[in-house]
Amino acid sequence: MFYFTDGLGALPGVMHAFGDVSNSGKPTNLFYCAQKHGAQVVEVGDKEAPGIIAADAVFTRTTRPIGVVTADCLPILIGSEKDQFVAAIHGGWQGLAAGVIENSLLAFHRAGVRLDHLRVAIGPSIQPCCYEVGKQLVDEIERTHGHLWRGRQAPWSTLRRPSERDVGFSRAPASHNQAWFDLALYCHYLLEAAGLNCEQIQAADICTYCASHHWGSYRRRTHRVEEKTFQYSWIGLQDC
Repeated sequence: MFYFTDGLGALPGVMHAFGDVSNSGKPTNLFYCAQKHGAQVVEVGDKEAPGIIAADAVFTRTTRPIGVVTADCLPILIGSEKDQFVAAIHGGWQGLAAGVIENSLLAFHRAGVRLDHLRVAIGPSIQPCCYEVGKQLVDEIERTHGHLWRGRQAPWSTLRRPSERDVGFSRAPASHNQAWFDLALYCHYLLEAAGLNCEQIQAADICTYCASHHWGSYRRRTHRVEEKTFQYSWIGLQDC
């Protein structure tokens, strides 16, 4: 089972996919980093071994596919309409708050890629229907980036939203019921602040917690007796 987006799918010479827990179809030569929930970015070629270099955003100009591993966090894939340069970003709240989006778009800029040529796809992740957080996290996010949504909908709410789709599992149980966090909306605001517009960004409304057993969820695993599962998302350049 794969999830694709129209925006990246329309880019010439770019292939991408958001895979599920079966990990079937994962490229055998896929490069991915040792993810640390930080803001480090790295560019790789076609020789580096996967799972060793510490970073949460990876770029390439080669035809070797690059990807991220997620189980609730955002898998973010970026391609360009004009340039042979792609990125895969692991977007947990800590990395987003630390600047992984800003650092990634700066890497595109330094490579000579125009930001208005970029297309961003955000894959299945935990949604606000199931992502309960505490006041301390909300306070930290508001302190670092609250100015981005003044006068607009904040990426968190004290009211729990319904699931966007028919669910395959029950939603996450509420514990302290302090806030429900929209990780994808937080990322969207960061992308806008870095110079992108809404038309360049697509986000899946699939919740990895409650949508289906096809999606691995770290938080669901902490609430239930489940084996460890996760999914790969990847992007690559095709041979001309």
